[in-house]
Amino acid sequence: MALGVNLILGSGLVLYAVYMLVLRRVAAQKINKLQALVESHGEKTGHTIHLIGHAVVPLVGGALLIIAHFRT
Repeated sequence: MALGVNLILGSGLVLYAVYMLVLRRVAAQKINKLQALVESHGEKTGHTIHLIGHAVVPLVGGALLIIAHFRT
């Protein structure tokens, strides 16, 4: 099966999501967007917004793109 746009973008999104999850565990203080969200929205809400926006959404979107690639 040939490489398609869905497979490439989906894989990239999944890799990005996994990278963000690992980086949050190892060195959360180095993520500028996370620190800005924590400062503006508070500790718990800032972490939740960042987790959803930078890990959950890309992971789900990437998985859906990979599934779409193999369905066609």
